[in-house]
Amino acid sequence: MRDTFHMAITTNQNDRENGLPSRTSILVAAARAFGSRDPDEGVRNPDLLADRLIGPDELMLIRDHPFGKGLLQDYSDAIQNPFVAGFAGQMILRTRFIDEALVRAVKNGATQIVILGAGFDSRAYRFRELLIDCRVFEVDAEPTQEYKKRRVKDVLGDAPENLTYVRIDFAKDRIGDLLQAAGFREGAHSFFIWEGVCMYLPEDSVRKTLRMVASHSAPGSSIVLDYASSLAIEFGKLTPHGAGGIPADWSEPWIYGVPGANGSEFFRDLGFDPGIPISFHNPEAIKRYALRRDGASYASHVMEKLRAEAQARIQAGIAPPPLPEGFLDAQKAIAAAGGAYWLAELTLPDHSKPSQTHTSSVEL
Repeated sequence: MRDTFHMAITTNQNDRENGLPSRTSILVAAARAFGSRDPDEGVRNPDLLADRLIGPDELMLIRDHPFGKGLLQDYSDAIQNPFVAGFAGQMILRTRFIDEALVRAVKNGATQIVILGAGFDSRAYRFRELLIDCRVFEVDAEPTQEYKKRRVKDVLGDAPENLTYVRIDFAKDRIGDLLQAAGFREGAHSFFIWEGVCMYLPEDSVRKTLRMVASHSAPGSSIVLDYASSLAIEFGKLTPHGAGGIPADWSEPWIYGVPGANGSEFFRDLGFDPGIPISFHNPEAIKRYALRRDGASYASHVMEKLRAEAQARIQAGIAPPPLPEGFLDAQKAIAAAGGAYWLAELTLPDHSKPSQTHTSSVEL
């Protein structure tokens, strides 16, 4: 999923000119594919179609990233790489959280599903039966969308009849206008998915998109998203690869963090009930979505290995490299806030009904 949403601004120019998809859309699909191979169903990524969508040609586009090699290795070997294990673990939690929100939204009456910056999202196919009475709209820039359509045709066959692709030039077009032209009905109960997107956008674009959702959706509609906090962006400036860890030559850095400890006030000011956002470091979220049958979390073995190696270096008298100025203070601020990378389901209040406080997507 993308991470493709503002591709007209952030994606490498040569990729666009050659009709290639956003490389971050390939990356996150590769991470889902990798996680779907875990033999332990307690932590297996439920996107089993990602492994079919990401083949050798797609991996070539991310060959300079650990996942470019990780999917070609034996799973038990590749998962020993801390970056591979850590990122795949995040995608397991993210995918399961959003899947649960989608299922709940449809059961609660949503009849329109809009996937903003869809990338290689497979939910229209994975949830074909659940969504049979819904209209599904996938919104994305032309290079990624056309590439994805060809790849889906090759490995999955024809698209579901209720799926509409909405092509957009993010530099020029208004999302709301294009959705309406594609058949989106403003009076219907709708559910939006905005996964792996807003951290790549300037603040003004984030605000405009959320205002569009609020102004074009019926009360009770909702949008589920992941986002970085402003603390994450500041912390990223102190690390070698930035907040998102994306190779610099991909030209897709994380640039925006939602203000506040968890973003609640920011979303509330835009007219949403933010519920209780969930941090990716939340122990209960990890327990719910990424816990193995033996009680260990998905990537805990790698983290323990790193800690043991660090302790061994200390005992051997090897001094750790100096930390950048402000690094420890930034870590403390993130710990105090409860995390730096969040998930939330934002709901448009229905003022005709009694006010209710909801937990963002799940009761943890």
